[in-house]
Amino acid sequence: MDSDNHKLFLKLILENQSRIYSYILSLVPSYPDADDILQNAFEAMWRRFDQFEPGSNFLSWALRFTHFEILCFRKDRSRSKEKVYDSEAFELIMPVVEQETLHFDVRREALEYCIDKLENKQREIIKLRYSMDVSPREISNKLGYKASSIYKIISRIHNNLLACIERKIQSGKLSGNG
Repeated sequence: MDSDNHKLFLKLILENQSRIYSYILSLVPSYPDADDILQNAFEAMWRRFDQFEPGSNFLSWALRFTHFEILCFRKDRSRSKEKVYDSEAFELIMPVVEQETLHFDVRREALEYCIDKLENKQREIIKLRYSMDVSPREISNKLGYKASSIYKIISRIHNNLLACIERKIQSGKLSGNG
């Protein structure tokens, strides 16, 4: 594999590793097992990276390999009589988890767009609360509001963000690439 493909593979892996790992952890009971599955999936992706079409959805492509590795893990565990999730429940859960993983980027992009549309004071409150982990009481002291007002403001911001995110997603004007 040439140097450019190697760089592209590493770039895409780094951009998507946390989502792939979250997908695995949602379906596998332990971190060490998830680590092994992730490693095996990455090895399989690397061996077949020449089949990946640049510009297509890497996360979707990667989750196919991950899905296969999880199935292999479950098969090995069932042979060794170690506890694994019920097969029927697992088959019902897996597609839902995969869809949620694939739609994460779209929701995050919509959230970023909607936060940018907030008024400066609202954006400051959200930043203090969620980026800096400042309590509502501390925010009220810092900004000169009553604590009860901050709770109401945060609640209104949440409702506005949720409505904005839903509108943005429904508009289909998001890249959501991965």
